[in-house]
Amino acid sequence: MKLLNKYLNKYSIFIFAIITFIICFSRTPFWDETHAFDIACLKLNEIYQISRIEGHTFLWYLILKPFSNIKFYPYSMFFINWIFCILSIYILWKKASFEPIIKAFITFSTPFLLYFAPVARCYSIGILLLFLICSFFPERHKNPILFTLLIATCANTNLMCAIGCFWIGIIFLFELIEKYKENKIDKHLLLKIFSIFFLCGLILFYQFIFVQTPETLNDNSFTKRFINFVIIPWGDNYFQILFHIVSSLTFYFIPFYLFKNSKKALVFILGTYLTLTFVFVFFYHGSFWNHYFYYIYFIVLFWIFKKILYKNKFIKFLFYSILFLAIFPFSIHEEGKMPFIYSSKSKEIANLIAANNNLKNAKLYTLEWWSEISPASNVYLAQKGINIYDYKNRNKRSFESLKDTFKLQTEIIDFDEFYKNTPKDFYILSVGLIFNQKFKNLYVIPTDKHSYILKTKEKTYRMQNIKIEKNTTGLIIYKVIEI
Repeated sequence: MKLLNKYLNKYSIFIFAIITFIICFSRTPFWDETHAFDIACLKLNEIYQISRIEGHTFLWYLILKPFSNIKFYPYSMFFINWIFCILSIYILWKKASFEPIIKAFITFSTPFLLYFAPVARCYSIGILLLFLICSFFPERHKNPILFTLLIATCANTNLMCAIGCFWIGIIFLFELIEKYKENKIDKHLLLKIFSIFFLCGLILFYQFIFVQTPETLNDNSFTKRFINFVIIPWGDNYFQILFHIVSSLTFYFIPFYLFKNSKKALVFILGTYLTLTFVFVFFYHGSFWNHYFYYIYFIVLFWIFKKILYKNKFIKFLFYSILFLAIFPFSIHEEGKMPFIYSSKSKEIANLIAANNNLKNAKLYTLEWWSEISPASNVYLAQKGINIYDYKNRNKRSFESLKDTFKLQTEIIDFDEFYKNTPKDFYILSVGLIFNQKFKNLYVIPTDKHSYILKTKEKTYRMQNIKIEKNTTGLIIYKVIEI
């Protein structure tokens, strides 16, 4: 066992770095990554304005800002995110008091290995700051201003981190109030810390108060998943079923155990988990990477309140089991979203368009979001000087200041006028079939598998499917002709 621990301590970070580097730089970005890059290219005041309706805090965009030159896409954001995740793992190995085998389970778990490290989102910087908070937690009263600033900064990385930081901040404030009552700190220090937290709260409130609740929340998808996750063990394979059984036991058992052993730990984990669940059920159902934060805060709980881990054998068994089972991706992933993230084909789509003279020299148009994979092609196309125009249908969340970024997805209001003033061939792009849809002043009606009728208030057009050789991207191209 000593020999194993020696090798784990010596080589785990290096092996993790190599594996995730290969995964990271062998993939192409998907929509959410490209969207963040687009926003980072805007002016600073526009970035902050967009964060008010976009649903993410501004810090990740500010970090990307100095590296948002189109020439560096997508490698600059990939590398920055990868570095943040490597630093998170480094802090885990250097500062956490877990045994080496536990650190290895966390390091090579699905969330870190297959998502947080290779996918350039705002979450790795948040986890880095969360782990810094955990490492500073024992010394929090020696430098309370630094600890407060860490919490405030972490809260502004993304909503998932803001939730955990809120409850850590509540615990810390109550500790400071107790110390003030005992005359161990002066009121000026307490006021400074209150002021920092209050300012942080105002910034977060300003960013999230105008965010629209997505219509997709109505499908109750998370509610069903949460009921299955907490109450009814389910799954398609052995590890999935086992993971949900252990997770259910964890949800039921740990709060009751903590009630007797650690009130602060109970406040943290119960407050954080209930707030996450409240957000997912009533405001935003979340994707699997959002749900990974149940796992992240499970780690944070036993890192900060480490003594509770060794007081009960059953708690220790649950802790080891969760971390072990999280290594297997098919136990906690949503398989349907995997291709979008790890194989978006965004670069292939851009190369396919650029290699076709008819498309390269034509007007390219989209009637809707391309799905979750194609918008990531837009920056690749911009690098080649090819523009795409988008008839937008999401008026509530149309980012006016984004519409001219790289001249991508420029909004066209009058379809007839746009077609009339287009001297080039006119094509509509889609990924997957377009179903019978009504857009703003625009109707798309299928006639057969290869064509559609497109109607405006005044005119009718035919959309004819154009086949391109060696097209394995899922891209469907329609040539538009007025009837």
